[in-house]
Amino acid sequence: MKYIAFSFMIILFTGFFYISNLSAQEEKATLTEEEAQIMQEKLQKAMQELKKEIRSEVKVENGGSITGTVKCRRVRHSGDAIVYIENVGDNKFDPPEERGVVDQLNLIFVPHVIAVQRGTTIDFPNSDLVRHNVFTPPDCCNQFNLGTYDVGVSKPVTFDKTCEVPLLCNVHAEMAAYVVVMDNPYFSVTGRDGTFKIDNVPPGSYKVSAWHEKLRTVTNDVTVEAGKVSSIDFSLKKKK
Repeated sequence: MKYIAFSFMIILFTGFFYISNLSAQEEKATLTEEEAQIMQEKLQKAMQELKKEIRSEVKVENGGSITGTVKCRRVRHSGDAIVYIENVGDNKFDPPEERGVVDQLNLIFVPHVIAVQRGTTIDFPNSDLVRHNVFTPPDCCNQFNLGTYDVGVSKPVTFDKTCEVPLLCNVHAEMAAYVVVMDNPYFSVTGRDGTFKIDNVPPGSYKVSAWHEKLRTVTNDVTVEAGKVSSIDFSLKKKK
């Protein structure tokens, strides 16, 4: 009996030590004020500097522009909507050489939404103070799981299918973001005020859509004239 009791105590102690060590490893205890300030500054800098649009450069003679505003109803602001032209010619464009970046800071994916042209490679660095994982749901059109990896590590993914790709972290359930992959380079991610601009558009008539992660996609027609600016506005409502 004494041996059984002793073994049981050892198991309990080992389990407690493992859980405590795992918790400490994941949460890094409590941040000091200085550490918290540094992380907040890094987060703000990443939000300002990391691009939300990755595309190839296309030269067009006498191209026009499409501008306007997306009104996102019943959400906090009108940012992170994506306005895009569905088809431009045969939609065959070389993938961009530039790589995108979706960072992980303060348990947040940065940026929250990134629009990229098909064929773009995105790097997923872990710049946080804890380990992270990046994966997509089982029903996603571009399914992957990068596994759990350490601070300072970065892993790449190439997005070669046109679709919206939700990003999740199985270590921190509150983390979420989107990579939205487009067939052509004619798209724009809105600012918080909902404004957008698509430049260098060949003259012609197009179907232009506005996407938002929580709202119904809306499509309108627009005609672009050489050297001129065409305006179009969208009002997005909740999905049914």
